[in-house]
Amino acid sequence: MSDTATAPAIRAVVLDMDGLLIDTEPAWRAAETAVFGELGSQLSEDDMLATMGRRIAEVVAHWRRVRPWPGAETGEPSDAAIADRVIDRMVAHVRARGEAMEGADPAVALLRRLGLGVAIASSSSHRLIDAVCDRLGLAWIEIRCSADDEVRGKPAGDVYVTAARRLGLSPTACLAIEDSPSGVLAARAAGMLCIAVPDRFLSGDPRYREAQLILGSLDELDEAALRSLGWRGQNEEG
Repeated sequence: MSDTATAPAIRAVVLDMDGLLIDTEPAWRAAETAVFGELGSQLSEDDMLATMGRRIAEVVAHWRRVRPWPGAETGEPSDAAIADRVIDRMVAHVRARGEAMEGADPAVALLRRLGLGVAIASSSSHRLIDAVCDRLGLAWIEIRCSADDEVRGKPAGDVYVTAARRLGLSPTACLAIEDSPSGVLAARAAGMLCIAVPDRFLSGDPRYREAQLILGSLDELDEAALRSLGWRGQNEEG
């Protein structure tokens, strides 16, 4: 963890959302399977894992190019319209059946109790982020950043840079927590230290090694883990 030696004390934590706070990754795969199937393109589990963590509009554009469905060359329906169909399914799922990931509730409560700033930096759209915050009782998290607002999505660090700016901090004073390899790369590209909580289907991906700490679940997040990455209690800050 040599990166922590010269980093400023951590003052805020920036959280990914899908697969970290809420168990939506299987729902994403189901929604994509259904929508692309309706278009005439059959995607495998491995196909969808390969695009995990990317903006849905980018996913649609990728498969239009790589695995075109009948009539894909006409551009109708548009990438945005297809993405909206997937997001509609996701919002409906979250509102009806969304469940917090293991350890998410106590982890977020810990961050709040310690007085750390908290933000969300997600590849998902604002309407899905808002639906998740409503479902999980996270309305108090006011800084919600979507990569839809950025020129570049993850693995570029843009959404994390925006989150730090809105927190009023340097990225180096923020700790990111991510579950996807592209998210880890995004956090590191922004200049943040990162904790990875790997998706179970991707746990062997070497990109997770870019994180400063790897946890099996958010249940393992505690004060000792935060201290190991540079957090100091409020009475210790100088």
